[in-house]
Amino acid sequence: MMKIRNAFLAISMASLALSAHAADTAALTRWATKALPKCPDGKIQLEEVHPPLGPTNFQIFSVTQTSSDKACGGQKYMLYSPASDQILMGNVIPLPADPRPADVRVTEVSDQLLKAQVKTTITPFPLKDGLRAVSIVKPTEFGSFTYHGFIDQGQHFLIIATRGNLKEDPTKALLESLGIQNGVRRGNSKAKVQIVELSDFQCPTCGRAHKLVEPIIAKALGKISYVRMDLPLFEHHQWSLYAALGARAIQNVAPKKYWSYVNFVFENQESIDKQKFDDVLKHFAEDNDIDWKAVERLYRDPSAKAQILDQVSRAFDNGVNSTPTYIINGQIMGFGPEGKFTIDSIKKAIAGAK
Repeated sequence: MMKIRNAFLAISMASLALSAHAADTAALTRWATKALPKCPDGKIQLEEVHPPLGPTNFQIFSVTQTSSDKACGGQKYMLYSPASDQILMGNVIPLPADPRPADVRVTEVSDQLLKAQVKTTITPFPLKDGLRAVSIVKPTEFGSFTYHGFIDQGQHFLIIATRGNLKEDPTKALLESLGIQNGVRRGNSKAKVQIVELSDFQCPTCGRAHKLVEPIIAKALGKISYVRMDLPLFEHHQWSLYAALGARAIQNVAPKKYWSYVNFVFENQESIDKQKFDDVLKHFAEDNDIDWKAVERLYRDPSAKAQILDQVSRAFDNGVNSTPTYIINGQIMGFGPEGKFTIDSIKKAIAGAK
């Protein structure tokens, strides 16, 4: 499984006392179970951090997820507000304890973690529990890429986490936040079973997964709604973003050819590695009687590139930073080395569809 190395995964806690009422740990565990990826033989353990040190207004819990698949699971921190039922689950980074403005301190830390000169913006208006939204913009060869986070009311911590509410279903919030309406859909739009794929055209595991999953999906289109979204890990895969741009252009110019394009790219990853992707796309268009000039205009449109970068940013905001990722009725699933657990889960969901 290919993963973006998110520099924000370094977790450290510094001291800031918090007093709050006892939380319903059973309810928090159920919420975490829905919000985290589903893993084979998965178990989730929630433990309150004592003494309660961390961002202002929140109780701090350590969330440990174990699995028989070593690639699935890990540890995160859950911040819970008894006052508002707000939850943030992810990572907490202490900011330098000095009188400089918060944006300066966030920029300093982010520069070090991302190994780039970033630009930080902190919204002036507070969210619940005194949080303020933070945008950290990193320059890339494809344009500006934005990481999102929060700082606490005391401005002592940078929080990189998924944000939700204990009283709201995280599976529904995930699908809304990802913007799946921007994906390419096929099958029965009214089906109760919805499967979302986020994949990278240059990712070898995505290519293997496609060969295994596509025949299953093709036979079940009358019973499921299937959505594909691009998640190009462009800092590791040199032509993945170009392939995503090509997919978007094909979908707009010749939508009936979109899935043929998906099949073509995944089936020819090795040969595409040796070519300039512009030529690959042009030849595909010409071989399939698609208006190349129309495709080229969209392919080279800077706004299309910005939209894909925003799509990747949305995925990262929701903790989806590996490919392929499948989401079955709002439950995230990775793929692992062989994908058996995920494929079995897809088959089970299809079997239960009416």
